[in-house]
Amino acid sequence: MKRRRDYQPIYENTFKRHRRWHRLGIFLLILIVGGLSVWGWHQWQRHEQQQLGMFPVRGVSISQNSGYLDFQKLSNHHQFVYLQATSGATYADDDFSNNYSRSQGASMKIGVIHTFSFTSSAEQQYQHFTNIVGSDTGTLPIAINVAYYDQYKNGYSGMPAQAQKLKQLVRKLSANYQQGVIILAKQSVLNQFVLPVLPHQAEWVMDGTLQHYASPVKMIEYDATGQLNQSGQSQAVGLSVFNGTAKDWKTFSHND
Repeated sequence: MKRRRDYQPIYENTFKRHRRWHRLGIFLLILIVGGLSVWGWHQWQRHEQQQLGMFPVRGVSISQNSGYLDFQKLSNHHQFVYLQATSGATYADDDFSNNYSRSQGASMKIGVIHTFSFTSSAEQQYQHFTNIVGSDTGTLPIAINVAYYDQYKNGYSGMPAQAQKLKQLVRKLSANYQQGVIILAKQSVLNQFVLPVLPHQAEWVMDGTLQHYASPVKMIEYDATGQLNQSGQSQAVGLSVFNGTAKDWKTFSHND
């Protein structure tokens, strides 16, 4: 008796061939998408570097989340650094004092940041800032970071009173330290909350783009979640530029 031969229907062979081509197609698609992504990233990096070329003065903002930074290395490519110092009437950045001390030997301008609180009075925030920071304010204008949260946003009935509180804090810091104040905030916050009460106050635009802004914008944060690599470690920083010329910078930074 003849052994029965296994029989595979033609549609099964066709299915296997189609499956192989399908897998190959997916693989090629992944390669193409990956290649385009890499190309697009390099193009974006190139564009950003070209845009940065318009701004000769660059810097970073750091906090306790940034980890340990070598300020001497930082000064090789940056002209200024802002250190997070205080927030509201009770909070102080854990690394402020250490960062300020280590920054003093670096050839770059130093500034400090206070984060504005809607739930503390101007006097409470002013006293807290002076207690923590003392005279360790650097030479750059003191930055006040303003951001909406909870009910404190555009349209809330209590915002006009909050704006007056911000104005009081600006006046207190300006009078005591005599080095100016700059407001760090998103463009919407600046337009809605700050400008009505402080129309000529220096501004530092958060989440801005690398383009020249009209006065009173002095600084532009173009990457709030930037990264710096030092000694193989990636450090979280905010990346900013000064919105002006090197000559303008000398005046702004109190560089005689």
